[in-house]
Amino acid sequence: MSQDKSQPTLQRILVPLDASEHSMAALSAAAELASALGAELEGLFVEDIHLLQLCEFPFVREISLLGPSFRRIDRTETERHLKIRAEHLKRVLADVAKKFNVPWKFRVTRGGVSKEVLAASEEADLTILGRAGWSMARSPRVGSTVRTVVSQGRGLTLIMQHGGRIQPSVQVLFTGSQLSEKALGVALDLGGQKDLFLVVLMVTHSQENLEPMQNRVKNIIAGRKVQASLHVLQDLDYGLISRLVRVHGPGPLFIPCEEPHLHGEALQTLIGSLENPVFLVRQARKEK
Repeated sequence: MSQDKSQPTLQRILVPLDASEHSMAALSAAAELASALGAELEGLFVEDIHLLQLCEFPFVREISLLGPSFRRIDRTETERHLKIRAEHLKRVLADVAKKFNVPWKFRVTRGGVSKEVLAASEEADLTILGRAGWSMARSPRVGSTVRTVVSQGRGLTLIMQHGGRIQPSVQVLFTGSQLSEKALGVALDLGGQKDLFLVVLMVTHSQENLEPMQNRVKNIIAGRKVQASLHVLQDLDYGLISRLVRVHGPGPLFIPCEEPHLHGEALQTLIGSLENPVFLVRQARKEK
């Protein structure tokens, strides 16, 4: 896998863990990329302070799944369960890192989950998140942590879900901006060099811009061992984009996150409509 000097060097890959299916899919993707890039894998488990605060309210009760019984949530017992879960996730991370032969570390923080993950992502070169946490594992919606990182995060973020794949096809939403050029370059670098099939969804509102955009795409992929397919969209039609992405397979979609259309609520709506892994390419704070 080549590393162009214009593309970021990924040395630290952060993966927040919570034992959900989506979280485990994120861990597998993170380990695979860390192995290919020679990067360090960093696992993060957050002891949810809001869960612990619930224990302080006398009216809060836990409902048993085995019968119609209620019992008060004990803070000491809850803290013990969180520590057990953290130790389990640490062992899982160690096993996966050993399988892929990558360096790793694991840390535990306490606080609001979204806030802690967002803060940790500021120090990572790439953050890989499960689409939803264990409490929403069967829900089609993205989780609150993903929504926070999508709306407030910077840099590179990959959103995975159970069953998602990094390959075979790689898709890029290309708007002609410098950020979309960066997204295309990152997709080529992370997609690998062997039998890569690239789908470029070019969004242009003007026929006059079509040929220059096509030439820019061709210049970026020149010399790469890649089969490319270019598709033209006259507008940012999220429904059409979702359908095209599904047609071209389960591979990841690289999105340049730029205002006003690929940002905030609009971006969250697009992500929520997709089953593919979604790679968000944004400016890092030092680039602003």
